[in-house]
Amino acid sequence: MTWLQIGALAQVGPLVLGSVGIWVALLNQRRQLNAQMFIEFSARFQELLRLFPTEAWLANVNPSRPMPPRSQDVRDCTLYCIQLIADVYHLHEAGYITKRLWMLWEREIKHTLSGPVFQREWEDISAEFANNPDFFRYISTLIHSKRQIAMPTSSLPNGY
Repeated sequence: MTWLQIGALAQVGPLVLGSVGIWVALLNQRRQLNAQMFIEFSARFQELLRLFPTEAWLANVNPSRPMPPRSQDVRDCTLYCIQLIADVYHLHEAGYITKRLWMLWEREIKHTLSGPVFQREWEDISAEFANNPDFFRYISTLIHSKRQIAMPTSSLPNGY
């Protein structure tokens, strides 16, 4: 190896090392931003749960419970929930939310929206989202999908 080649490697080495460092920093930043989004949107959802009338929420998660009467409170809280879902949906579509994080949220979104209270209230508030046909179709599909029963942890085989 000549001195010229050694000199070229000495110049390229720091460039490669710096590029790897930048790549690692960007990867860590993306993970941190996803964690921050998860925390922020989870906090917003928890706040909505506190606003949601208890009897309506319980009837939505457990269809054997009696449906509450229609009310402005239930309608407003349903609208707020779907607006929050719209925010998350648009961030996902724009590529700001990783597929893994989206799949985690989408499972819970589907479970919530396929409940009887959200199905009933969607009839009254769906026009609010008609200006966004992709989101409208997405929510309509989820609301009318069959609800999957969550398997209790105790019935799962070991290791799951």
